[in-house]
Amino acid sequence: MTDFIEPGTGVFVEGAFRHLLTREALRATRYQDFFSVCLLKPDVSAGPGTTEEDTRQGVSKKIAQFLRSTDMVATVEDGIAVLLLHTEGSDAIRVAERIRTHIEQVAFPGEPGGSPRQVTLSVGGVSFPRDGYNDAVLLSRAQAHLEEASKRGGNQVVYAGESRR
Repeated sequence: MTDFIEPGTGVFVEGAFRHLLTREALRATRYQDFFSVCLLKPDVSAGPGTTEEDTRQGVSKKIAQFLRSTDMVATVEDGIAVLLLHTEGSDAIRVAERIRTHIEQVAFPGEPGGSPRQVTLSVGGVSFPRDGYNDAVLLSRAQAHLEEASKRGGNQVVYAGESRR
């Protein structure tokens, strides 16, 4: 199981997350269930003494501690992915906003001997089956919403046509 989990953070690696997302889409199709996918990216670039990878790992670990044990968090190529089981639409937007607000209030380590730093998140989200019926479509649409959140200045949620700040 350790091949599926990132050491130090306890969150899924990208390959494991994609596999779980594919399985969840098949399961939800069969049982007429629903779920949501959020892609998140820290808005700040790495500061002195930290790397973007350090920031991403720290944020993903905090998100995993904050969410329900049934939700899945993973680090992915350019950010963080969250699979919210049995959550869709306005409920998923509320969860995404809570994640964004929670991370904004965490004091992340800055450079050695320096003061802590604040991290804000851009979030793009979609719901199954409303926004897509397979993992590729869902991830593509979530990525488009994430890019829109970043273009709008970051520190906000763009979710299937709705935006919140």
